[in-house]
Amino acid sequence: MIRVIGFIAGLLLLAGCQTTGSSPARAPSNVLKAHAVSFTSGDGTKLTGYLYKPAGTRPFNTVLMMHGCAGMLNKDGSMKARERAWLDILRGEGYAILLADSFTDRGFGSICRLRNRPVSPGRERPHDAYGALQWLQAQPFVRPDRVVLMGWSNGAMSMLWTVRRDAPQRPAGLERDFRAAIGFYPGCITIRREVEYYRAALPVLLQIGLADDWTKPKPCMALVDEANGRGGATMAYDAYDGAYHAFDNPSSRERTITTRHSAYKSGQRTVHVGTNAEARERAIMRVKAYLRQVFAD
Repeated sequence: MIRVIGFIAGLLLLAGCQTTGSSPARAPSNVLKAHAVSFTSGDGTKLTGYLYKPAGTRPFNTVLMMHGCAGMLNKDGSMKARERAWLDILRGEGYAILLADSFTDRGFGSICRLRNRPVSPGRERPHDAYGALQWLQAQPFVRPDRVVLMGWSNGAMSMLWTVRRDAPQRPAGLERDFRAAIGFYPGCITIRREVEYYRAALPVLLQIGLADDWTKPKPCMALVDEANGRGGATMAYDAYDGAYHAFDNPSSRERTITTRHSAYKSGQRTVHVGTNAEARERAIMRVKAYLRQVFAD
């Protein structure tokens, strides 16, 4: 009888997940599997990352990429277009790249339409970032003091929680933190509300769309100004007129989508997303220049 009840409860849980807009974990394609590595999150979860490095054995400047709430993988197991585009951009600059997948090994694909999201930018994902950093720092092809954290949307929120000065997920005795961090269109309302005196532990650059109605720009602009006024590491932002959420996607038509989250008063919100070619080009140039500055001796 206990087994039957447990089975029924599992079916009800699965049905509940389906009705709230979850998607199952997606298996990576064979092309991606060739680049797969395993690392341990700071919370003990075994996760997969996808590693790309230049030819040669000398230590490289490295970028750790963190995906948004839609996850890293398409339904066919290929890498999502935005992550693929930035991977190519950063590889063109000569950096080693690790893309950390926070969802697949936890059993999720996209969580954008889940009201109660099971993986949080303020809880699990900073552990993921530091677990990936420590894995990278143990590799002979990585310069351990030259790893930059870079995130998009939910991944950019995770970045902000990761690099705050008093982040509880930062490992005790960490010898070298991230060198700097970059975030595209994070949501900043929750972190401003929950962290009264936010200060960054390392330099941060945000890229923000002024027309973004999903993760609104003004709270992030205020967060940067407030944090700088408190004397933390320097934070900066660039704001782009007319740019919606995901403006740096290489080929996403402008459209509306419905996203769900328990933080919304109604539980869901209809928002705009889509490429803005001018803002995308300016952001690419800005990120390239920022990384060159960060990695300069």
